[in-house]
Amino acid sequence: MISLRPYQVEAAEAVEQAVTRGVRRPLVALPTGTGKTVLFAEMIKRRRGRSLILAHRDELLRQAGEKIKSCMPDADIGYVKAEEDDHNKQIVIASVQTLGRENRLARLWNDYETIVVDEAHHAAAESYRRILQKLDGFTKHGPVVLGVTATPERGDKIGLDCVFQEIVYQRTMLDMINEDYLADLTAIEIKLKVDFNALHTRAGDYIDSEVEAFMRHADAPQHIVEAFREHAGDRQTLIFTPTVAMAHDIAGKFVDAGYRAEALDGTTPTDTRRAILARLKSTETQIVCNCGVLTEGFDEPSISCIVVARPTKSKVLYIQMIGRGTRKYPGKKDCLIMDVVGVHHSHDLQTVTNLFGLPPAALKQKTLTDYLAEREARLAAEQEARGKLIAQKVDLFGVLPQTPQKLEAVKKSRVHWLPKQDGRFLLSTGQGLLVVSETRAGWKVEMNAKDYKETLIEHLTQEFAIGFAEDHARELGAGSLIDPNAAWRNAPASPKQKDTLKKFRVAFDESKITKGEASDLMTLAIADFRKW
Repeated sequence: MISLRPYQVEAAEAVEQAVTRGVRRPLVALPTGTGKTVLFAEMIKRRRGRSLILAHRDELLRQAGEKIKSCMPDADIGYVKAEEDDHNKQIVIASVQTLGRENRLARLWNDYETIVVDEAHHAAAESYRRILQKLDGFTKHGPVVLGVTATPERGDKIGLDCVFQEIVYQRTMLDMINEDYLADLTAIEIKLKVDFNALHTRAGDYIDSEVEAFMRHADAPQHIVEAFREHAGDRQTLIFTPTVAMAHDIAGKFVDAGYRAEALDGTTPTDTRRAILARLKSTETQIVCNCGVLTEGFDEPSISCIVVARPTKSKVLYIQMIGRGTRKYPGKKDCLIMDVVGVHHSHDLQTVTNLFGLPPAALKQKTLTDYLAEREARLAAEQEARGKLIAQKVDLFGVLPQTPQKLEAVKKSRVHWLPKQDGRFLLSTGQGLLVVSETRAGWKVEMNAKDYKETLIEHLTQEFAIGFAEDHARELGAGSLIDPNAAWRNAPASPKQKDTLKKFRVAFDESKITKGEASDLMTLAIADFRKW
C-alpha cells in the first residue's frame, strides 16, 4: 500500500478535526503533483460508508479511479458518465456533466457518507451546487463534502465560500518545492515589442482574439522558437496558447525549425489526442502546443519546460499551466518556465517572478530555491549588521494571509536516479537497489539486495511509483546516498571503488573519476551482473 507523506497525514487529521468541530464542507488546497487523490482516498477509507467523487472531465474521472485503486486495491469502484451507470457501487466516480441531466441525478442513492469534489475551484458553478443540494450536501446531518484543489480561488472572483465553509489545510507550491516534493523552477521572459497594457479584458482576463492579434503583430511564434533554441535544449515541453490557430501555427514554426512538435485543441478527436500525448511521453514528440486542453487533468512528469504563450491576468489559470511541469521525474533537475511578456511590465500580468514577488530576471541564472535562499541569507546578514531583527509576515501567493511563509535557508537536495536504456529507473539506498519498472498492469517498485528480491508495490502510475520509491529511500535513511549534491560525490574515487570497477571490466579515467561517478558505474554494473 502507498504510505501517506507527512503533509498528507497532517491534511487528513485536519479534515477529521474540522468535521469533529462541526465543519461539514471542508476544503484542502495542495499543489498539482502532491497527491490530492491519495488524500481523499485516505479520507474515504477512514470514514467508511459509501462515497461519491465528482469531477468535470473524463480524464479526471479515470485518473481518480486508477489512483484510488493504487491506494485501495480492493475498492469497489463504479463510474457514472455517458453510457456507464454503476451508481450502486461503494465508491462512485461521477461526471458533473452527466449528473446535470435530471434522470441521471435522480438515480443516485442519497446515502453517501462522503462526497469528494475534485478540482474544487469549479464547485461554485450552479451545476455542482444543484448536485450537492440534491444529495443533502448543505444540511447539518448530510454527507461530509470534501473539496480538494490546487487553486482555492477562482478567476471570476466568485468566492468558494458559497460551497465550502473553511480551508482546513493548505500547502503552497513553494512549500512543496522547498521540501523536495516538487521540481524546482527556473524562468526566462520572451519579450515582444507590444504593450499588453493596451489589451482589453473580459470576465477579468485578456480577450483571446486580441492577444492573438498582438502576438502575431510582434511575430511571437518566431521569437518563441528562437528563445526556445537558446534556452530549452532537449527539454520535453508544453506550450499554452490563446487560440487554436496560434497553437497550430507555433507547432508549425517548430517543425520548420527541425523540432518534433505537434498541436492539439478541444476539437482534436480523443484517439488522436491520446496518440499525440503518447508520443510526447515516449519522447518521439518533444513539444506539444495546446489551447485550453491540458491545463487540468494531464499528468506527464517528464515535462521540464512550460512556455506560457497565453498571457493571462488569472493567477488560477497561470498556476494550473505551470503546474503541468512541477512534477518530479528521474533526471529532471528543474522546470524551465518561459513567459511571453510585452515591452512594459503590467502589474497584473501573471509570470513566475510576479507570482513569487521577484525581479523579472531573478530566475534566469538561478533556481527559485537558490534565489530565495540567497535573499534570505542576505536579509539576515543585513538585519544582524543593524543589530536588530525585523520580523515580517510574507505570503507569496496571497491566499491565506494569516499563514506566514517560512523560507528554507538551504536548498533541498534532489534525488539521484539512474535511468536504464530499457526504461527502468534505479535508486541506490545502501541497503539494496530500488528498481522502478513498467509492466502491462502499470508501474512497480522492487527492492533488490544481494540475498533477496522483493516487489514492494505494483499497479501504480509512473508518478506514484517514483514518489513511493523516493519516500521509501528516505525512510531507509539513504538521504546522503540519493542526494546528487552531496559533498562525497565530488571527492576522488577510492581505491576500493576502482578495484571493483576493474573487476567488472568497466572503463574509466583513473585520474579524474569521482566517488559519485564510480558509485553510479558500480550500481549499473552490479545491476547488470545480477540481472536486476
